Amino acid sequence: MRNSDLEGAKRIIDSLAPGVRTDRERGALLAVTGIYTSLLKSKEGTMQSWDQGRVLRAAQSISASQMADEIDLGYSETLASYSRLMQTSA
Repeated sequence: MRNSDLEGAKRIIDSLAPGVRTDRERGALLAVTGIYTSLLKSKEGTMQSWDQGRVLRAAQSISASQMADEIDLGYSETLASYSRLMQTSA
């Protein structure tokens, strides 16, 4: 997804889905699917572009929440990792 290869990213996401076993992995897969969807919509012009700083702050907020479960943690860690990756490539 980092290189805008959305077709390849979709194939990878689809291949990873059957191997998901833990709640943290489920959360990570949800985040990746959300990132893919937002990039797809952005490419089609139906959504704003990715704001790395804003997403990173949201992910950190989720991780800091006392109510966060394993799915939330997997989701927020994946968002934070992708955001940092995008910041370093910009």
